[in-house]
Amino acid sequence: MLVNIQGRKIEVTQPLKSYALEKVSVLNKYLDGNVKVHMTLAVDKKFQQRAEVSVTAKNLHLKGVEESEDMYASIDKVMDKIARQAKKFKEKIKDHHAKDKDSEADVAREIIRESSENAPQMSDDEAIQEIIDSNKLALVYKSPESEKMKVAYYRSDGLIAIMEA
Repeated sequence: MLVNIQGRKIEVTQPLKSYALEKVSVLNKYLDGNVKVHMTLAVDKKFQQRAEVSVTAKNLHLKGVEESEDMYASIDKVMDKIARQAKKFKEKIKDHHAKDKDSEADVAREIIRESSENAPQMSDDEAIQEIIDSNKLALVYKSPESEKMKVAYYRSDGLIAIMEA
């Protein structure tokens, strides 16, 4: 992490610089890689202490400005704001990657092949009653009259359909 601290109308003393670096180090838990932080500390005409922070990384640009009567308080406030933005960015990336893994898991389902000899023999009425009683979405069975395979299933409109194979 590359940190640049500069002062406008204020001398950046060693204790002030150390404090600012300590606060910036919080970003290490949210951001990794090539991160650049630019902090400007300034005093305006009304003697308001102002801290501006800009964070740049790959696919990321965070910015925050805070002012108060105390420079240390201004640094605290602006770094809290930047830390929230960085945390939100990290969670967004984490959620995005989790969705990718979920979709990969959906694709990698195991397919089990069964023989049609295992299908039970039943009439259409029995198949409909079976699918209702068992809360199954579909049922494969043999018709006793024709020995043909049939599928009873719930349609998207909630009705039960029977398809002959």
